[in-house]
Amino acid sequence: MISRSILSLTLSAVMLGGFTMATANQTYEASAASAPSASPFVKKRYSIKGGWSLVEADGQTQIHFSEGFKTKGGPDLKVFLSKTPIDELDSKTAASDTKSIGVLKSKSGGQIYTVPGDIDLLDYKSVIIHCEAFSVLWGGFDLPVQTTQLTPKP
Repeated sequence: MISRSILSLTLSAVMLGGFTMATANQTYEASAASAPSASPFVKKRYSIKGGWSLVEADGQTQIHFSEGFKTKGGPDLKVFLSKTPIDELDSKTAASDTKSIGVLKSKSGGQIYTVPGDIDLLDYKSVIIHCEAFSVLWGGFDLPVQTTQLTPKP
């Protein structure tokens, strides 16, 4: 990815290559040069490929999984916001202090999850994919926590 210009936003990330933030229907992606070897998803039980982005559109915050998103299928997979960073979670603790934002729509491809309007993302540390029925944490990523420099996505 080639940087075109740099902007500072008040909500941003602990850099995970592929982090994206969007406002006013525009998408901004963190420069890959900032974290060239980082992966946008952290594997806990199963590999999760692809990227993710936060998008502010029409007054709603959305979490987008990229077209390249892919993971192993499983029963009862759900997407949760968690108040715990991904590195501190395991299958036993994954369901604590969470808010479900939807059933995983597909094991591959782009998908969008709308954050409920009464949720302040600053209260949450990560987004996780978790099999609720069998208490298995697939993986996830940490949410942005402080100001960083972002590059407009072409």
